[in-house]
Amino acid sequence: MLNVSLTTHRNFLPADTPDQRLFLMMKIRPQADAAKSRPSTTFAFLIDTSGSMYDKAGNGEETSKLEVVIKSLKKLLHSGRLNQEDRLALIRFDSEASTIIGLTPATEISKIESAIDQLTKFSGGTCLGRGLEEVLSLLEYQVMTSKRVLIFTDGQTIGEEDCRQLAARFAGNNIPVTALGIGDYNEELLVNLSDTTGGQLGHIVAGTPSAHQIAISDFPNYIIQAYQQAQNEVINNIKLDIRSVKGVNLNKITRVYPDQAEYSLSTPPYPMGNAIAADDTIYILEFNIDSRTSSRARIAQIGLTYDIPGLNRRGEQPPLDVVVQFLAGQGGAAQVNQEVMGYVQQRNIGQLVGDATKVADQDPEKAEKLLETARRMTVKIGNNEMLASLNQASDELRKTRKISANTRKTVKMGSRGKTVKMNSDINDELASDAAIRNLTGT
Repeated sequence: MLNVSLTTHRNFLPADTPDQRLFLMMKIRPQADAAKSRPSTTFAFLIDTSGSMYDKAGNGEETSKLEVVIKSLKKLLHSGRLNQEDRLALIRFDSEASTIIGLTPATEISKIESAIDQLTKFSGGTCLGRGLEEVLSLLEYQVMTSKRVLIFTDGQTIGEEDCRQLAARFAGNNIPVTALGIGDYNEELLVNLSDTTGGQLGHIVAGTPSAHQIAISDFPNYIIQAYQQAQNEVINNIKLDIRSVKGVNLNKITRVYPDQAEYSLSTPPYPMGNAIAADDTIYILEFNIDSRTSSRARIAQIGLTYDIPGLNRRGEQPPLDVVVQFLAGQGGAAQVNQEVMGYVQQRNIGQLVGDATKVADQDPEKAEKLLETARRMTVKIGNNEMLASLNQASDELRKTRKISANTRKTVKMGSRGKTVKMNSDINDELASDAAIRNLTGT
């Protein structure tokens, strides 16, 4: 039920070079029967009801942030996109957390609307971890359904480490988190929740959004689109098992298209999220390889399992071999697959941006160099939205010698968001041996 292809960044590697990298691109696309299926959805909304959510959304908005959420959830109910197979739950958190309404068919509109109206009855501090625990108790035993959590928060939380530990449990139960922040939220934590679970990120702003921002006025449409994506994820609960030979170690797994997420390597089989219909879902697996004898060798074997909720079936992919030709000396090793390296570079932009925002206050010159490297890579790749947010951050850094909190959130969240589909026509300069070493630490 899946078409799977493997492509290495080189067809040949030097046999006598220790500690070198191999980048493996894995493309997954559902076959026709799976692509035509329509999974049921199980969607939990985890809403911050702390005191600050009653503040005006800002920039001329007359309604509060919480009122915007209420309006958006009701618009989803009346969108015509949901049916009896779709279930919703609503959980709130502040200092405490509770389930306002458990999993309920989305067609029971009046019942769900009454629950949504109850959001205004709560207030307190911010403890996201308690809300995550409440959601997990609702969703962890749901099977053969496309599960997702959407978090809306506007503040810092206590118990941040609890949230990170819970994220691993969400990943193990294939519950992606769409993390949306407005105001003074902790972007590092939201990135971790999204990455660990294979979810998505959003930075919401009042007024006119720049690249990689979501206007609060457009939040109702964003929620509808997030739900549509869950409906389009026809392959669920993908898990990867891998066996590598001695001297070959898996370092990193990153989903690089249609958006970016880096997965934990804590315990195999590794959760890999979901795959959408009618398009590729693309991952980069990064291996560290020690020197070897000259030969054509299988260095690893990959197994995949997955669910097809719309067909109520589980699937298993026949084992896939990762084979590399090792050559004595450097002959033939320089040929690089530029499509693979394009995705590697998109993955690395996020790291460069993260490093730049960390050092900007203490070392603006270093931050400017990092952003310039990220900007140059983005130009070559052709991601115009990312380029716009990088230009904004670079201009601000040059003028003020700092990166403001709002700009930092925008550029960091954007670098972990939507990616562009690559072809084999990126600039050779970015596929050179020196560039690979600089960008990947090889």
